[in-house]
Amino acid sequence: MAFVLLGFALEALSGLSYEEVVDMTIFQRVGMGNARLSKPLDSEGVIPNMTNDWNADLGTYGPTGGIYTTASDLALFARSILSNKLLDKSTMNAWFKPHSYSENWSFAYGMPWEIFRTQDLLPDSDRIQTIITKAGGVRGYSSHLILIPEYDVAIVVLVAGDGHALSWLQEEILTALAPVVEGIARQQTTDRLSGTYVSSNARINSSISLEVQGPSLVITLWVSNGTDFLARYIDMSKRAGGVGGPGKVQLTPAGIRRGERGEVWRVQFVTDEKPLRGIIDTRLITDVDTFTYAALSVEEFVFEIDTAGCATEVNLPAFRIALKRQHQAGTMSVFGDRLYKLMKPLGLKGYT
Repeated sequence: MAFVLLGFALEALSGLSYEEVVDMTIFQRVGMGNARLSKPLDSEGVIPNMTNDWNADLGTYGPTGGIYTTASDLALFARSILSNKLLDKSTMNAWFKPHSYSENWSFAYGMPWEIFRTQDLLPDSDRIQTIITKAGGVRGYSSHLILIPEYDVAIVVLVAGDGHALSWLQEEILTALAPVVEGIARQQTTDRLSGTYVSSNARINSSISLEVQGPSLVITLWVSNGTDFLARYIDMSKRAGGVGGPGKVQLTPAGIRRGERGEVWRVQFVTDEKPLRGIIDTRLITDVDTFTYAALSVEEFVFEIDTAGCATEVNLPAFRIALKRQHQAGTMSVFGDRLYKLMKPLGLKGYT
């Protein structure tokens, strides 16, 4: 009923029909040339051999799910969301936030999203990932729009026929796709950020080496004025956190920009040991500056990014130094080929 009322409200505010509003504000802007609210020719559709709503006139219930479209057109819509073509980034981020929670810790309700959080996407990492989805359907047809903002990936699954196929298809696609796009993300991080950064002043013995290890961007060398600061930082972090054992110092994107080309990342020590957790775990590893020098965070790195999206230097504000990146070669071809081979067989056409 909420979407029915929304359709009436749009018509009252615009003076246009609901179909005209959607066509003008979404279909035309995104380039969805095959999307419509009126039924296309039967020869253009995928009509299942079962009771279905292909010929149904939803009338005032059109806003609840009365759009005829193709997987390709719906993918254009999904990409327009992730690329901020329809909404600016801050509005989109707010749109993706939960509005209420379910009895299951991994599921929440958005407006209008169904939001899932999982640690099961990757075989070699328990990193929590958020999946933004919207399911729908009428008799004989099922659909699922799946967005993974962390990867800038959208998946569209449209099924004409047995709705049980939808669950099987999306699980198969996610299981096959996630490791591939994760591999692309790791290679992109290698190309963009990894390598050795050194002081341009030969009299200052300061340098940092970064390397992608599994799902993490790890600091393997951190020398400040001839001092092994990596070892010092690990020792300070263990003392501050009350943890022991081996671990790694990794960088996490803060999602903050400095100027036009500054990309802020945060340093954190992650122990390999499983810490004991209480009912309320207040140890948020990136919410405060654990170590500062002259009121500046020791754990803040600001990468200067060129027009190709790659780092040219890293600024360490607390150390008052900028380190220049040495040449770092990389290639995307292996993962690009794998993604192409994975997705090519799924390029189906037809209205559903």
